[in-house]
Amino acid sequence: MEGKRISLSPLLLVFLGLLLSAAGGFLAGDFVSHISDVEIRFGWWWKLSGLGFFLASHYVSEFLLPVESLPIKNLAGPPRSRVEFLKHIALAKQVLFVCALMLPGLTISIVVGGVPAVSAVSCLPAMVTVALMACTWGTAVDLNPTFAEKAWGCVLIIGGLGIVFLSGMLILIFTLAIPEVGNFVCETEAGNAILLSLLMGAGFLYFLEVSYRSLRKSLAETNDQQRLGGI
Repeated sequence: MEGKRISLSPLLLVFLGLLLSAAGGFLAGDFVSHISDVEIRFGWWWKLSGLGFFLASHYVSEFLLPVESLPIKNLAGPPRSRVEFLKHIALAKQVLFVCALMLPGLTISIVVGGVPAVSAVSCLPAMVTVALMACTWGTAVDLNPTFAEKAWGCVLIIGGLGIVFLSGMLILIFTLAIPEVGNFVCETEAGNAILLSLLMGAGFLYFLEVSYRSLRKSLAETNDQQRLGGI
């Protein structure tokens, strides 16, 4: 994988990322602008924008902050905590890069697509959480080839089904137990945004736990093999 890295200057890669973001934002905005129903238009917009955050996360982890350049590559042993794991994969820096790259695309898509700005802003927390998930997951896969072999199948399917199940349960509980809250969550943009953010947050915690445990296991096994080889 290292041999496939594009050998370009960081500034050129950033410029290329911004250009791709702007082009994607224009295409997404042009697509949704032809949808007359505002709610359906907004629904398509946030789905496309969420996909944009996922793709931007992949771009950052592949070209701007590849795993070879992260502090975790210099870690002597397994990370001692989840916080240390996030620190050593430079998650905050990765997500900042993703948000910076997505800014032109989001702005253009909102203007061209005629998407209500208030509605768009309400989805930003969930979209940033998508970047958190994608960067954590992508880095773990790059660090642990063994994990990569099974991750995209079993774990992603389980996680996706779990999020869908959790969404249904939350809506059912709110609707039956507290109808006012259920109506707010299901029928208002603010409620939808809060529910979406909660679900994405739960997804991030799930992916963090799976990634952290997998990497600890992989690094521990590597260290044991090195110790045995030195005996």
